Amino acid sequence: MHVDQKSVSSQTHRITYTHIKTRDPRICFMFSGLGYTYEKPLLYYVTMLMLKHGIDVVQIHYAYSKELMTKSTDEIADVMMQDIDLVLQDVLSHSDYKNIIFAGKSIGTIPLIQRVMKDEVYKDAVMLLLTPLLTRTELFESLLENTHKGLLVIGARDHYYTEEVYQLKTNTMNIEVIENADHSLDVLYTPTESLKALETVLNGIEKLL
Repeated sequence: MHVDQKSVSSQTHRITYTHIKTRDPRICFMFSGLGYTYEKPLLYYVTMLMLKHGIDVVQIHYAYSKELMTKSTDEIADVMMQDIDLVLQDVLSHSDYKNIIFAGKSIGTIPLIQRVMKDEVYKDAVMLLLTPLLTRTELFESLLENTHKGLLVIGARDHYYTEEVYQLKTNTMNIEVIENADHSLDVLYTPTESLKALETVLNGIEKLL
């Protein structure tokens, strides 16, 4: 296993990313939340799960102000894709990956749902949507049209949760609602239940790998 810390730039943007290489033909691109970074439990253990299966991992390191969340869903997607596209192009132009997985947490699901999942280039990619912002109408409507294989996970006490989430379940997209879990998929003041929630997510992902 080899770990590269890289950066890539355009005339207006510069973005860094961590590329963990296992020499596997599969890769997982990870889009973190605003405050939920790759060191936090969910993304840390998703990374470990990918490496267990010998899957390369790319963690994209972006930073945005909270003001970004006041913008429309499409505006957020456009802002983030300016950075994300730089990484995707840099990684995929230098490697011949046969299978692609995308994992997004919270705000990281916005460009994933609104742009990546609508791109014909990634029509066969597996999608891991971790606590997507389902109360944003545009996101929910986009997911209703989804044909990707994947997993959507959200807590029943997440402020972005909606009971309509089960409308998104298809033959290819699994839905996992974690009872009593919040936006971090933590069950407040109950560490053992939080760990069970994490185990549920990892088991759901493992079935797709």
